[in-house]
Amino acid sequence: MRSSKLFSVKHESVFKNELVLYPEFVPSLLLHRDNEIDSMVYAFNPVLEGKKPLNVFLTGSTGTGKTVSVRFVLRELENTSDRGKHLYLNCFEYNTRAGILFKLANFLGCVVPRRGMSTDELFEKVVEYLKKADFIPIVVLDEVDQLLLLEEESKILYDLLRINEYAGKSIGLVLISNDLELKSKLDDRIKSSLTEEAIEFNKYTPVQLKDILWNRAKIAFFEEAISKEVIDLSAAHSAKLGGDARIALSALLKAGRIADKLNSPKLELIHLNSAFSESDSASKKKAEIFLNENEKNLMKLISDKKELNSGELYELYSTKFPSLSERTLREIINSLESKKLISSEMISLGNKGKTRKIKVNE
Repeated sequence: MRSSKLFSVKHESVFKNELVLYPEFVPSLLLHRDNEIDSMVYAFNPVLEGKKPLNVFLTGSTGTGKTVSVRFVLRELENTSDRGKHLYLNCFEYNTRAGILFKLANFLGCVVPRRGMSTDELFEKVVEYLKKADFIPIVVLDEVDQLLLLEEESKILYDLLRINEYAGKSIGLVLISNDLELKSKLDDRIKSSLTEEAIEFNKYTPVQLKDILWNRAKIAFFEEAISKEVIDLSAAHSAKLGGDARIALSALLKAGRIADKLNSPKLELIHLNSAFSESDSASKKKAEIFLNENEKNLMKLISDKKELNSGELYELYSTKFPSLSERTLREIINSLESKKLISSEMISLGNKGKTRKIKVNE
């Protein structure tokens, strides 16, 4: 039989301040991104004079500091002047034209219903309230490649770039993507309007990762609870996965919680290794949350078969969902691959040509 007292305040913990390990945390000191920060400051500086900032296009692998860097710079901009305010949207969550216009209208002070308005009506509301705004909005679209998978949703970029024609006032636009080739995939009308400051974020080196992790860890943990071996292993694991600092920070957070759960006074390597497994699984689950119905159906088909080529997949999918075109299927495959839920490679079929072999990432 359980005691009636289930909860009690835990006084012992390896954490001094675990918030600094959260993905949304923006540190007061950002290491190893001076050049990228300087480029963004140059792009946003016109806001201080009430002028339109340059559009900014940030590219680089996952976990190279793109999001935290732009948030760091925009926080400093807003602390310096009230002439600029930013709206951050992750396109994993806000991946439709209507959804983004809805959020932008609300950001500008317009209360609109979630349903019942067309995208054209939403755009008109954005224009109306932009005219009244006493600040320059800077819209940050993170994971922007999610908008480019379907032609209809990609029109939002054209909306935002041409808004000056209707409102007589402009907005700043920040596009963030892991795809280094994204710009070449943009519609010609968008490319011609997108005069931007392009900034590429290189992968962190193992030494840089150690610096970043130590900088956070000494604030997050009590000194006696963390060791050089733990930081070195975190950095090595992250470097092995492409230099993703977020993976390492997430693993440290989870490892600390495992240590606390086991009433350990110190974060040990065994806690960290357990956290690696949890973090890898959580990343996949996060991406799966925002799948649409077609993507979920396709994931189930591929999972059931383990792996199959694109021709077999189309035949199987069109049998179950005959209204879906081959072009739409390709778009769904590209979407799932960009979310790192599946992977594909070109293989030869001999005299029959080539095809894509597709499998679910474990």
